[in-house]
Amino acid sequence: MFIGLSKLVDRLLGLIMWPLAAAVIYYYSEIFSLFITTVSIFIENASPIYLAGAAFFLIFRFNFLPFLKFPSSWNNKKGKYSFASRLDTWEHERAHWLFAILTFKFGSRIEVFDKPNEKGHAGYFHSSTNSYNWLITIGPYFFPTFTFLLLPLFLIPYEPLYPFLEFALGWSISFHIIQNIVDVKKNWNPSVKGSYSDLTTLTKEYPNQTRFSIFRSHVFAIVMIPALNLIIFSFVLLFLMKNL
Repeated sequence: MFIGLSKLVDRLLGLIMWPLAAAVIYYYSEIFSLFITTVSIFIENASPIYLAGAAFFLIFRFNFLPFLKFPSSWNNKKGKYSFASRLDTWEHERAHWLFAILTFKFGSRIEVFDKPNEKGHAGYFHSSTNSYNWLITIGPYFFPTFTFLLLPLFLIPYEPLYPFLEFALGWSISFHIIQNIVDVKKNWNPSVKGSYSDLTTLTKEYPNQTRFSIFRSHVFAIVMIPALNLIIFSFVLLFLMKNL
């Protein structure tokens, strides 16, 4: 039952793929305007603790203060991924998994590796139906998993908890933005010849890609990923402003 439903959803997503991209292009100015307005109002009213959390991630990620010896660095050693690198991979693959579940691919799973496999991958998402759709593929590039895990906690009516949540949320937003840039750069083209990457398989699954299908995948990614990030973070900030 669910396999048939999943295939139907895949087909529907395939049908609306380019009309949706065209609609996004048409409404891009409105999407951008909503985001800028939301950010401006949020900055005027929000606690500086959000900014402190975001700044802490940047210090942590780029080692701006070398004398701070964090236990988990993004610097990989001896051919193995650090804890922080594996955390990034887990968050990325978990977003694939989430959108697989939302499109009825129950039983899908993820793997996170200690070191790169033969194709240079740090982890894998395995679809339970052995089929994918563009929503699953670009999910990690617009959906901030850690941020959405934290948002429900703001509904808890216990004010002493809020400073910790604000700090963690600022950290999670900074994490998503920076790691998203890294992941887009990394997945724009395959890292190993004969392999695949997320952003080359949006219009045709590996190994059936052609140069034209890769070009179309890149065009779709350029249109949708920034717009979906603007929409998602507008929602996040609007949610938070209701709790200011």
